[in-house]
Amino acid sequence: MEAYGLDQLITFSEKSHTKHVFFESKKLKAQVMGLEAGQQIPPCRMEHDVVFVVLEGRGWIVVDGEEQAVGKSAFVFVPRERETRSIKAVTTMSVLAVQIRS
Repeated sequence: MEAYGLDQLITFSEKSHTKHVFFESKKLKAQVMGLEAGQQIPPCRMEHDVVFVVLEGRGWIVVDGEEQAVGKSAFVFVPRERETRSIKAVTTMSVLAVQIRS
């Protein structure tokens, strides 16, 4: 078993969003992301299903142009069949992202 204190792994930068991969295996890749208000993770394509959990803050998760408002404790599942996904922060925001590799 491995346990992680996510609050201790999250960092923020005025220049750009931050990402910290803290766990990776054949089946999973887990990372935390920190975004300051107004920052965005640009649309990207992933080969795997992804689960996003908002740990703090408010923002938008955008999947194939469809925007979903999210806040603390929001859980969003994005299947790999979707073309693009991105995150826009309205307030300072921290997000857990887990890729599920099949």
